[in-house]
This record gives sequence, structure tokens and C-alpha cells, in this order.
Amino acid sequence: MLNYLKNIFAPPSLKDVTLKSSSLDLSLNRLRTGVDNIRYDVFLSEAFCKSVQNIILALIAKHTNTEDILCHDKKLDIAGDKEQFITLCKDIMLRGFNQAKLEKEIQIDILIQTAVIKLLMLEINRIYESVSDQFKIALQKHEVTGSRNEAVELKTKLSETMKERNNVIKKVGNEILKYFVEVQKNDLNERRKINFGEQYVIPESFFFSPMFFCENPSDDSFMIKEYQILLGHRIEDPDKYDMLFSYLKNLLLEILMKDEGIKYNPSNSHISKTVEAWLKNPENIDLLFNCFESQYKLHMQKKNGDKESVKQLKIKAWAQKKRLKFFYKKFKKQGLIKKIVAAYEIQPIIHLYCPPLVPQLIVQFLISGRGRKNTKERLKKLKKFYSKSFDLTPLKKKRIKIIMLMWSNRKGYLIRFMKDAVRYHRDLQDYNKLQETMNAINLVTEEKIIKLSRANNTLYQFLLSHEHVSEEKPIINHVIIKADVRGSTDITHQMLKKGLNPASYFSLNFFDPITEILAEYGAAKVFVEGDAIILSIFEHQQTPEGWYGVARACGLASEILRIVKQCNIRNKKNQLPIIELGLGISYYDNVPAFLFDGQNRIMISSAINKADRLSGCSKLVRKKMQNSRKPFKLYVFQSVSDKQLAETKDDLFLRYNVNGIELNSEGFDKLKKEIDMKQVDIKISAFQKNKIKFYTGKFPKISGKYKRLIIRESLIPRIDTETFKIISFTPRKYYEVCTSSKLYESVKKNI
Repeated sequence: MLNYLKNIFAPPSLKDVTLKSSSLDLSLNRLRTGVDNIRYDVFLSEAFCKSVQNIILALIAKHTNTEDILCHDKKLDIAGDKEQFITLCKDIMLRGFNQAKLEKEIQIDILIQTAVIKLLMLEINRIYESVSDQFKIALQKHEVTGSRNEAVELKTKLSETMKERNNVIKKVGNEILKYFVEVQKNDLNERRKINFGEQYVIPESFFFSPMFFCENPSDDSFMIKEYQILLGHRIEDPDKYDMLFSYLKNLLLEILMKDEGIKYNPSNSHISKTVEAWLKNPENIDLLFNCFESQYKLHMQKKNGDKESVKQLKIKAWAQKKRLKFFYKKFKKQGLIKKIVAAYEIQPIIHLYCPPLVPQLIVQFLISGRGRKNTKERLKKLKKFYSKSFDLTPLKKKRIKIIMLMWSNRKGYLIRFMKDAVRYHRDLQDYNKLQETMNAINLVTEEKIIKLSRANNTLYQFLLSHEHVSEEKPIINHVIIKADVRGSTDITHQMLKKGLNPASYFSLNFFDPITEILAEYGAAKVFVEGDAIILSIFEHQQTPEGWYGVARACGLASEILRIVKQCNIRNKKNQLPIIELGLGISYYDNVPAFLFDGQNRIMISSAINKADRLSGCSKLVRKKMQNSRKPFKLYVFQSVSDKQLAETKDDLFLRYNVNGIELNSEGFDKLKKEIDMKQVDIKISAFQKNKIKFYTGKFPKISGKYKRLIIRESLIPRIDTETFKIISFTPRKYYEVCTSSKLYESVKKNI
């Protein structure tokens, strides 16, 4: 009870509330500037630019109902133009992303996205302006031929089209950006997450911001229509944009610094940036202040009888109530509450007075006597121009309603205002960043500039796949996968004894199914023998779309185990031997050597020898571990001294590898560069006291489908080969590619 009372009377705090930070980084500061040493030179595929022009013209014709004038030389085909734009947009965006991956520089991906957005915005405005020229040409033709009625109709249509300019540009822009976002979502965002991390995926809300196609983001009508808020414009207005957000930030800073025990200092840059990031996420307003929502949830939760949830909701609601009370008092002291309430209340009737009045005058009518007087005088003067009187009854009713409004409603308006204002703030800040980045991009079209920039290696060129000369690039590194059948001699003996064919058995259950899936992972056969297969995956220069060599090798190895497992179910049912494998994956950051035997290319690489060791299984270890409970398929042990290991490059470790996959440490390091790997520590209580370290991430197969990997990291123990007891753990590590479905479920829950 004392703790409960303590929570009630405690000062407002930000403790026990997890706020979300939002930030958008569109900087290009690490890229090479172009020939003017100021902007970044970008050359976009001419075919792509043409597809942009086609879809924009088609959409303008659709939204202005002028297909007969704008598309007189061809039939309007929005579906075809849309399909072509999406196809070419996907192609060029993937080219840009792959170049970013090639140079390990995410800013190249930001550059292509921003360059395409700039192209879209420029072309929409340019093509719309050209519409009036086409109208004038058509009008002149009608006047020459003496078609007066058609000329009058054309003039009317031209007038309507120009009048609706802003509205049409917004509709066209939003529609084409929708197609652009579709490409990002379906084909690129997952790749960005995998390769660079989730923070580099631009949120969808950014592309659909009302700011994109507005002329003046501070216009009252725009703010009311799109954000339902009204901000002051005079220097002394406490709700002027800059003053309001400075005030909001300082209030949060005051509470935060009190929580941290730091003396209040608005200039503290680190904490200030934290609060600024909070103030770009509208969801934080509900988390901080929406006690009404929490009280409703509390009311519903009481019916379920969950005491702990009820207790936590009570604490949350009281904390939100205290913060709301604190902010309400501060806003009221600044004279902001009455302006906020009035701005929301006028919105259903504002069209009755604006135009000719501006919204700020209507707000002043509701909150001050002087404002009412000024509004009445203004309307009286305007009466003679509009030949009508303006009925003030709706405003008077609103004024009475505001006077009678309960405190809870006023506080509800404050929460709503802060949410709307934060959304406006986020969109304005992000749009300003976009404008700054777009201004820093030079979309080059002049041949002389293109040639000069290309010669100086400052041109960022984004072409379509068919515009590039296709050639196989040199190999830069390679991965070897070896799959080795356990006990193949015994299997062969058993089958021959029964009069069965071991060659067809291995072919149907091992070699053939593996051959069928190689293309999906970009792998090729190096060597095949009776009980083993060796595969390779190469990475080539300037082909970042294929730089998933280790990830795809791990995925291929796990797929091989899955296939053999399926075959074993059938074999067991038909009383045939089952196949057990050991797989090893060895990555080498160098080029393999090749020699030719006639037309046959033969690879020479130390990675083959390493993969052979990794796929092996010691008979001694297997015998010792045969009847022991073990959660994993791979274990590595050290039985010799550190000195003996140092004296040779050979692999002297003992292994248990039955249906397991071992990846060399160089391969694991490369894997972490290929995809975004998250560490997950999981306790497997039945087998181990301490948590086990896993790494997980997803990679794209050749088809574009994604597959998740789970890698277990473990220290290599030093053992006594006589007793097989662990003496100590060495600092050396080994890595297992895990395939257990239960483990996958557990890891997913813990990500």
C-alpha cells in the first residue's frame, strides 16, 4: 500500500517507460562529389527515365480527364505503363543496391533512392507544365479550323486543369510513389535489413508524407487539412513551430535529467539528441500521456482477474496521469490550452468562414473579446464584396461549448494535439532532409558533363541490366562444401548381400537430389566419388548480388541434410539402409588454381582439404559418444598439446560429426559480413547449465526467396583420450550450422 501511495504522489518521471526513437539518415557525405565539387553526379538509365515520363503523363491524363488531348497519338494504357515502370524501377534499384553492397557503402543505396524520387518530383511538375502548352496548341488548331464550340470547351477544360494543378500533382505523385514503395517492399527492403541492418530501411510513412507535394508546409489550411493542427506565426506566439517544439523538448529534458540525477541543462547535447529522436515518433505521446486508454484497459483487465496486469496498468495509468497533469499546467500557463481546444473545435465549421477569413481569426473569436470584435468588423467589411452576410451563430455555439468543456476533454485535446504536432514535426524534419539531399544531387543529362564526370570517376551511373555488357567477372574467393557418407562400405556390403544395387541406391538417395538443388544456391560440382561429393561456390568481382557465398553454402548444406532425411523415411519404410552424413564448409579468401585435362577443368585449392577434415568423424569419438545424450550433431575436441598444434598447419582435432555441418572460422567471419547476424543466447536446460551462443540471419537464394540460418558457436574443449573427460576449455572456437526445427522455433522466439 505504501508503494502504491508513493507512486501516486511521486513527481512525474520517465522511468519504466520505453520510448521509441525515430531518425532518418539521408546523408551522402562519404560519397565522391561530381565535376562541380559540390553536388553528386548521377546518371539514370534513359529507358527508365522514359518509363517515368510515360506513367506520369498517363496518370495526369487520367486525373484531369484529358486523355483525348494528352494521349491523342496513342491509346491510354495505364496498366502497361505501370507494369513497365515497376519492372524497370526494380531493375535499376537492385543495380543501385548491388553497387552499394559492392563498395560496402549504404550511402550509394540512399543516393539511388533519393535520385529516383528527385526525378519523379521534377518530371511530375515539368510534364504538368507542358500540359498547358499542349492545350494551347490544340486550342489554336480549333480556332484556325473555326470550331468555336470546341474551342470554348477546350478553354474551359484548360481553366479547370490549371485550377486543380496542386490537387492533381498530389494525386499523381502519391500514386507513382505507391508503385515506388511497392518495389522497395517486395524486392529491396529485406536485402537492406540482411546486409546493412534494419535502421537503413526508409519507413513507408516517409514516402506518403503530405509534405511531398505541398507548396507551403506552414500554410494554415494545409496544416488543418493534413494534420488537424493550427500553429502560430507571430514571433510572440507560444505555439509558433520553433518555440513549441523547443518548449516540448525542454519539458521532457527537465523530467529526464531529474530521473538521471543530472542538473537541468538544455544544452546537454547527448540527452538533447535522445529527446529530439523521441519527438519524431507520434506513438510516444500515447506511451507518455494517454491515461484514458490505460484506464480503459485497466477496466477491461479487472474483469479477467489478472492481478499482476491490473497492478501494472494502475501504475502505468497513474504515471501517465501525473505527466499529463504536469504538461497540462505548463501549457495552460503559456496560454496554449485554450488555443488548442479552439483550433480543434472550429474544424467542422471552418469552411463557413475561410475564405475570406484566415483560421487564426476564427480561433481568436473563440478565445478573446478583442478577437471577437476584430472578426465581426472584418466580416462586416467583407459583406459587400460577397453579397451575403456571415452567420455567427455556429461560432457562438462553439464558444459556449468550449466554456462548458470538462477538464478531461481539454486534456484529451492536449494529447491529440501533441500527437498531431509530433507527426507534423517528424514529416517536416524528414522532408527538409530530403530537400537538402535532393539539392545535393545533380541528375546529369548533358553528354559533355557525363563524359567529364565519368573520366574523373565521379559519376554514379545506374543502368538497367540489359544496358550492361555481360561478361563473367574474375573469381575473388570461393567456398567448398564436402558431404561425406558415414559407413558407406557397410551400406554397400548390406545391399550386395541382399542382392540389391548400391550404385542406384546412392544415386537416387544422394547424388541426384543434390544435383537438382545446386542452381538454387549458385553451386557447382567439383568432384564426385562413391561415398562423397565436393561442391564449390565462387564469388566474382563487381557482382555483389552473388556475394552470399558462405550463407548459400550453409543453406545448401542444411538442404542436403533435409533431402537425405526425407529419403531415409522412405528407405526405413522399405527396410533399406539409412544414410548418415558429415558435412564440412570451408571458405578461403583467395582464388583457386585450375589446370585442364583436355576439356575438363580441375580445381586445386587447400579449401578442399580443409572441408574434408571438417566433414570427418573420428571412429574413437563416435564410439565413445554413441550412447550419450547429445543435443547437437557436431562436437570438436582437442586431444594434443598447444605446442603440437602450433607446429603444423594440419587439422589435428577430433570430431563427432553425424548429420552435422561444420563451418570454418574464416567462413563464419565472412558470413557476418555477408548478412546481418544477430546473437541469441539460449539456455537448453535439459543438457546445459549455461546459455549457448547462437547467431542467426537470413540470406537470399538465387531465386530471391529467403532462408534463415542458425549458427552455434562453442569453445573447443581439451580432453583426455583415455577417459574422454574434459580437462579444460581452450580459447579456440568451432561453428555448427544447426538444422533442428525445434531450435529454429526457439531462436525465432528469442530474436
